[in-house]
Amino acid sequence: MTMKSQSSTLMAQLKKMAFKKKPYLKVGVKDWQVIIPRPPAHATHARMTMRDEFYDNGQPKQATLPLQDFGCFKGVAGDFHYLRMDKKGKVAQEWEGTTWFWNGYQVSGIDDLMNE
Repeated sequence: MTMKSQSSTLMAQLKKMAFKKKPYLKVGVKDWQVIIPRPPAHATHARMTMRDEFYDNGQPKQATLPLQDFGCFKGVAGDFHYLRMDKKGKVAQEWEGTTWFWNGYQVSGIDDLMNE
């Protein structure tokens, strides 16, 4: 066996041995730590849209936070989705198809994801 074929078989074995990613993710530190559904690759922020709070013009209130600061949404209920923002704050990509409900303390249905 050549050295090149040995390294390629070793890489194939390592890929088989890798752990499967969990469908959830713990973000934040200490008291601010929360469990959220695993965001898509390259997602950097979450945008929360409140269901029952509106501006004077009828638009629902929204807040956008980095994923590591998700604990700041504690106490506020609403739907959220993931997005990718660049360093200037411009939205590069949005994943609006997968919307989750945050009840103010945890994601609804997160227990089902943790048991998978």
